[in-house]
Amino acid sequence: MRDIIAAPFPGLDLRRQYGHHQSLAIRAGGLIFCSGMVAIHPETGEREHGTVTTEAHRIFENLKLLLDSAGSSLDRLVQVHAMIYDRIEYDVLNRVYCQYVPNAPPARTVMSVQIEAGFKVMLDVIAAA
Repeated sequence: MRDIIAAPFPGLDLRRQYGHHQSLAIRAGGLIFCSGMVAIHPETGEREHGTVTTEAHRIFENLKLLLDSAGSSLDRLVQVHAMIYDRIEYDVLNRVYCQYVPNAPPARTVMSVQIEAGFKVMLDVIAAA
């Protein structure tokens, strides 16, 4: 059994904003699976291109909104897949990551990839429901 978690703000509805064929998040088996998130304004859906730092802050703030609406939180993350446009930015991403996930960090993979629409960061997470 699985439940689709609705976007808590209209700008986070990637299907409506950009025509992406995906759900923002799914609850299944006691876990919440979140689609890869990039830096977009939660109310308007505007893309917020910036530095690794600014994009990562926006993504974590949006994840907080999403997980809270699903009855979870960043404290309940169990896995994070972090994608950055250049491996040289690892330490920059890590500084922001540690601000939002300071204790008992989840399993994590960081990879350097080409991210859609010219973004510098994308996070894909799984949290306990």
